[in-house]
Amino acid sequence: MRAVAHRYIRFSYLIVVAVVALTALRFADDDPLTRILDSFTRYTGQFPYEKVYLHTDRAAYLPGETIWLKSYLFYGENRAADSTSGSVWIDLVSPTGRKIVLDTRIRSKGGYGDGYLPLPDTLSTGRYTLRAYTSWMRNFSEEWYFNQTIDVVKPSAPPAPRLGSPSTAIDVQFLPESGHWVAGLPSRMAYKAISSGGIGIDVTGYVLNTKKDTVAGFVSQHLGMGAFPITPEAGQTYTAYVKMKDGDAYTAFPLPAPQSTGYILQVDNLSNKENIRVFVMHNLPVSADAATTASAPGSASSTAPASPQPMLSIVAQVNGSLVYAAKAPTNRPRFLVSIPRNKCPQGIVHITLFDERGKPVSERLAYSDRNDVINLTVKTAKASVGVRQRVDVTVTATNAAGAPVAANLSLAVTDSKQQPAVRPNGRSLMSYLLLTSDLAGHIEQPGYYFDPKNTDRLNKLDLLMMTQGWRRFTWDKVMASTYPPMRFFVDTSLTLSGTVFMATSRVPAPGAELLVMKSQKDSSRETGMVTADEQGRFFLHGMKLIDTNTVFIQASRGTSRNFNVVLDKLYSPQVRLIRPPFAPLDLDYEQLAELLKRQKSYLDIERQINMNKEIQLQTVTVKAKKADPYAQQRSMYGTPDNTLVVDDMMASGQSSIFDLLRRLPGVQVNGGGPTPSVSVRNSAPLFMLDGMRTDIQAIANIAPQTVANIDVLKGAGASIMGASSVINIITKRGGAAKQDFSKVAAPGVLIEKVVGYAPRREFYAPRFDAATPDERVRPDFRATLWWAPQLRTDATGKATTSFFTSDAKTTLRFVLEGATITGQTGYAETTMKVE
Repeated sequence: MRAVAHRYIRFSYLIVVAVVALTALRFADDDPLTRILDSFTRYTGQFPYEKVYLHTDRAAYLPGETIWLKSYLFYGENRAADSTSGSVWIDLVSPTGRKIVLDTRIRSKGGYGDGYLPLPDTLSTGRYTLRAYTSWMRNFSEEWYFNQTIDVVKPSAPPAPRLGSPSTAIDVQFLPESGHWVAGLPSRMAYKAISSGGIGIDVTGYVLNTKKDTVAGFVSQHLGMGAFPITPEAGQTYTAYVKMKDGDAYTAFPLPAPQSTGYILQVDNLSNKENIRVFVMHNLPVSADAATTASAPGSASSTAPASPQPMLSIVAQVNGSLVYAAKAPTNRPRFLVSIPRNKCPQGIVHITLFDERGKPVSERLAYSDRNDVINLTVKTAKASVGVRQRVDVTVTATNAAGAPVAANLSLAVTDSKQQPAVRPNGRSLMSYLLLTSDLAGHIEQPGYYFDPKNTDRLNKLDLLMMTQGWRRFTWDKVMASTYPPMRFFVDTSLTLSGTVFMATSRVPAPGAELLVMKSQKDSSRETGMVTADEQGRFFLHGMKLIDTNTVFIQASRGTSRNFNVVLDKLYSPQVRLIRPPFAPLDLDYEQLAELLKRQKSYLDIERQINMNKEIQLQTVTVKAKKADPYAQQRSMYGTPDNTLVVDDMMASGQSSIFDLLRRLPGVQVNGGGPTPSVSVRNSAPLFMLDGMRTDIQAIANIAPQTVANIDVLKGAGASIMGASSVINIITKRGGAAKQDFSKVAAPGVLIEKVVGYAPRREFYAPRFDAATPDERVRPDFRATLWWAPQLRTDATGKATTSFFTSDAKTTLRFVLEGATITGQTGYAETTMKVE
């Protein structure tokens, strides 16, 4: 992570210098603004952040189905594809938010990855949370993780009542612009009205003061949001009376109490095409000699005043990059700051006002719309097709000027009748990366703000900026003198790590040498050597860990093996008691009637097909290799060069284990006594007991009657174990049915099962132009007809794919999204009839 952090520090520093030069400010080294800028640069350099997004094929599933998904990973500061982190962790959290039901990890290459999550048949009906994050993101709040709701509906479950039913109960929050309401200063009061189900509700109302005078009236403008001008008076309290537009009864809501003194910001982000205009006001005492400058608004000074005096500072940043900094004397109660739009990249502009001590006193969010996105289209060769017919699809990606661009895309094609009704203006990669990932709470219909068809979208987006909170950082953390250490590093690949201790103590064993061997289900193996550091810690990077792996670690230092090896848990996700991401509970299970009906029929037919196969099954002779009962004890090497099978008759005539060794070709046993010398090809072999390293003294005590097999390895088979030859004594008690050798303690040895990346799996879809006999007769009512997670457009900005329709006469829904390597995102959807 150090190299990444240095790059961020250098980049942020250059931005700061550019801003200072732009505004021609001459900041002293000890002034508050300099400290703010330095602290911000240091903080963003120390804590670069990432954003991850998952595109899933659907939002509702049955138990036993598979969630297909693609991960998109970006650097937070510049939104470029994140090629540093190599792993994305994915959890499925229970509806209560108390435990992780399923988890997996997918590999990310160049910022993109794809995988799947099979749902068990036993999964109960409910709304689950799918979350995704990287190892580096674990250093920060779980609120930064990607979260998405997933509905699971069990066919056998009784119909559930409609969730999120309309209710007359409303909740209204009143939020002064920039966070404070100050007596005597003209202000705007924003508000947001929601139902008990969390959905925005249009309202109307009025505000009364203590005298019962009407001082303001209002009508919401979008999803329960709105704003109205009001100038609070000292000594007055204010109450809003609100009702739904089609309702009769008013509900009283007290407005926040105005402060007697303070600061406010008013932002005009709509009227000026060149600048975001920020009006700064305060009512703190003003000196008499500044009366002339206090009489009317002005602009922030571009040079420091000749005589030292307290200064207010204003700072604007986007995605962790400083875009503007200015200051003005405190004796100017009103002034105007103009932030050039051409300095603001696309995204949320975080504007903060600091007092003369450098303390944040007011802040406001504004949105910078640069149309820095890509235009995506999905076209099919035919407007409609029949059942089991081929569909050819062409996707196109262009920039704002219409020129083709190279993009990495994912396409999901689903049966719309087997899914809940699509929520309007739902979340997409575009809205998540550019908007919702930086805001707190649930954002309703985020796609509305990015649809060019909505000509009023920027006005509505400004309302959202006034009613939704920022969540990326707080200035208290930025201005801290020291920062907490990072517990988790950037995970470029799966890393095996752990600690070596002396014997059974907790004293680290620095300098211990570790032989690490990994074997997979397919018998492929990897070995590595690593030395423990001064704290006894070891790290082994870049091992190819797919699915379940057996990891063998032997610690030694010289001739001593009296160590205890502890392996860090590679993948042990945990979840605190969390609130699932708030989303309106508007799933209507009646909408899934077609899905449940078809799936029940499909399961019934599947059962009948299986029964018919059992009836028609002819008597056959199955020839197969007998399973090795001692496969676990041989997992480190597979097939030995020689094996002595010891039966009771052979063992009964032997006085020691060495008498059995003399029966093996190529093994020489010389001398007498309890431990004679043993050699293979004129060198001492490495001894193992039930697959674990040991020494000749340990095997000397083994009774011949307890031995099942003795394996001998030579040449390449032994060299992988770091020896010229190996003798493995396999005992009867060590058989797979009798004992798990991974639980047998041995000095300096650790054997554990480690779960790595999910194994590769292709999305199955029948090709009816070359269907198998089974596919010809089997009914096909797939809910997801096609999933293409790795579509890449060529030099013409195009990519093609194809699939076959199912037996359902329905409407297909196509959802396409993706991004360029520099972080421009796009989204498109369309439909097609199957007749």
